[in-house]
Amino acid sequence: MAKKIYTVLNPVEHDQEHFKVGSPISLEDKDATPLLAVKAIELAVTQIPGAAAAPTDPAERLAAIKEAIGSLDKGNAALWTGTGMPKVPAIAAVTGWDITQPERDAVWAEINKV
Repeated sequence: MAKKIYTVLNPVEHDQEHFKVGSPISLEDKDATPLLAVKAIELAVTQIPGAAAAPTDPAERLAAIKEAIGSLDKGNAALWTGTGMPKVPAIAAVTGWDITQPERDAVWAEINKV
């Protein structure tokens, strides 16, 4: 089942992870429905119909992912993994389209080249 990206409006705990207000959260419909009902989350603005489509050119996708990572708030722990990598849903919330973990990993490796 496809997941959608939502924005947290009130603190949420899901799968033993805490999400702060303003954080992106990726959920399947069955998990999102009760949170939508109590207005704890809302569909991320970037997913509203008419938002930009995902680039099909691999180089454009990676460049957009790199730009999205650069725009993430480094002080918001909800956007980053325990090892300091940006979370895939956080990047997707910025780009407005789904990305894969291998895409994130490739861009992250490029960003952290020595």
